Amino acid sequence: MGKIIAGGWNEYPWFMVEDPKVMMGRPTGGFTTRLKAPDLDPKYKNLANWPAPMLAEYGEDEGVASAVKFRDRVVASMRMLRSALDEFAPDFVLIWSKEQMENFGEDVMPPYAIYAYDQMRTLPHARLGGQNFGPNVWGESADTEFTYKGDRKAAKYLTSKLIDSGFDATYAYKPLHSADHYGSDLAHTFEGGLSYLDWDRRGFPYPVVPFYVNGYGHSHLSRKGYSNPDELDPSAPRPWRCFDLGRATGRILRESPWRVAVLALSSWSHAGILEKNSFLFPDVEEDRRLFELLRTKQYQAWRNLDPDELILHGQQEMYSWICLAGLLEELQMEPTFLDFAETWTVNCTKVTAVFNEATP
Repeated sequence: MGKIIAGGWNEYPWFMVEDPKVMMGRPTGGFTTRLKAPDLDPKYKNLANWPAPMLAEYGEDEGVASAVKFRDRVVASMRMLRSALDEFAPDFVLIWSKEQMENFGEDVMPPYAIYAYDQMRTLPHARLGGQNFGPNVWGESADTEFTYKGDRKAAKYLTSKLIDSGFDATYAYKPLHSADHYGSDLAHTFEGGLSYLDWDRRGFPYPVVPFYVNGYGHSHLSRKGYSNPDELDPSAPRPWRCFDLGRATGRILRESPWRVAVLALSSWSHAGILEKNSFLFPDVEEDRRLFELLRTKQYQAWRNLDPDELILHGQQEMYSWICLAGLLEELQMEPTFLDFAETWTVNCTKVTAVFNEATP
């Protein structure tokens, strides 16, 4: 019988950038840049209308000190997750995450897919143009490569068992389009998330099975992950289906011969896709509500999440956590480490978690 550890963490490309001013107001977006946007809701141009925590974060330095503190907290939490992985020593790591039109595109867009790769080559700094945004926190060059082992046997086993359980799981033996963008075999989420799990650059020895979940659905192809109400694509899979997929995955891995770490990889609500907040700050209150459901082991409630509400709250990237919630419910796992790092100025809430099977 298999042994399972579960958890979740996040990927935010701009944490790699050493200069926090760039992290706060980069040329392609960011809080300080958004404040100057002509389409920003006029009420947010008046700081008196800001939520008090956002005003406090912004402070006297446009949020730079708060951004550094926020990143330090998230990195410390990710180190806790990595420590739990090392202590558990899994045979492989299964990672649920999303992408933004990197591996899949106009030619095919599955609801979810398992990557049965033998190995994965990544270049985590190529996406940021190397040193174009200044040095990264590790002082690595744009062409720095990392190679991760895959586990084709385990990926094929899981795919077959999911199909037997009524889930028509898509699978792949090699990347489709990922390398066309930045030279990596993985989308930026998987790539960045793995880089962050090795923040201290000790290496990552565990084979990886990426499990893609299409959370963006109707806006995935039309705007590569950003909302465009004039041109909608087919919807994402229903939350209940992802939850049930997670439950089935838990059953299958429990019956397998392996020690497996199952992780959800994504940040929570994103300011950049949150129209009701004028794309300025995330929906911290709704993130708090869902975090409380995790903390109190109300996993089943995640099955009933409304996809339209997820879009309203800028939480499209949380489908990987919905899959995780299904596995947690199936195996009745206990949270042993939880960190809710909220932010009002650095785009998205960060949650890091570790769950273990209950002791008999």
